[in-house]
Amino acid sequence: MIPLFLLCTALLFSCEKAPEPSEVTIMQVYQDDAEIARIAEDARNTLPVFFRYLTRTGAKGEYCYVKYPLMADDDSGLNMEQIWLTGIQFKNGRYLGVLASAPLHLSGMKKGDTIIFNIDAITDWMYVRGEKIIGGESIKYLLEKIPEYQRSDEERELLRMLY
Repeated sequence: MIPLFLLCTALLFSCEKAPEPSEVTIMQVYQDDAEIARIAEDARNTLPVFFRYLTRTGAKGEYCYVKYPLMADDDSGLNMEQIWLTGIQFKNGRYLGVLASAPLHLSGMKKGDTIIFNIDAITDWMYVRGEKIIGGESIKYLLEKIPEYQRSDEERELLRMLY
């Protein structure tokens, strides 16, 4: 059996005020999903776009996210849990990020914890500008796999923000 990645695919935002994470949609996909692999490679190849926005004058870093894989707990039955990080910083030669949601299969870790991460392992990135999400290709791909009649209002709104 092929191990599964657990993907925390989407941070849902309220458009009536500044974007804040309010809910996480969880989906499991096969580790060998070719489109997910392509999206991850493209995300790494386009990181300069993300970092240009993150470091520009006036950018709100709290609205910038990277998706990062972490080793899941041994007893979870999963290899990895991918989770969005925010508050991205580069300090003392290392990249730091804050867990934007509560992990499900990462013992001892909680929302708000700061971790060190390797940018070569990032699997997606996004930032929110106004009511538009730039990037977030894995979110778009996974939400489009949900039939329209099964999507929640929040998932529909998130897709609207992605286009």
